[in-house]
Amino acid sequence: MGLQSEVLCRLAARGSLFRVLFLSMIVMGLLIGAVFPFFVVALGLPSEMVFRPSFFGACILAGLLVGEINFLVARMVLAIPLKTLAGMARRVANGDLKDEGSLFCSQES
Repeated sequence: MGLQSEVLCRLAARGSLFRVLFLSMIVMGLLIGAVFPFFVVALGLPSEMVFRPSFFGACILAGLLVGEINFLVARMVLAIPLKTLAGMARRVANGDLKDEGSLFCSQES
């Protein structure tokens, strides 16, 4: 098992995997928000306008919002299937081997 897999397994076992995901996405959003004004200047906007505290702050806020929204989307996509799998694992660990049908969706067309 690689170092990355081992770290992820330890985080998941402690229940902090989503916390790390949240912090990672917020930090990424902050970095993008902080770097964006420099790209805007490189595209030709006057630096006097771009480096005003209001514009710079708006970029940081936008980065935070994007990080938060990304986390919420990832949580919606991952949390429900993970809870379902955890419930199934608990049932199997307790000796319940009944097949309850499809894992996440109905297979009927």
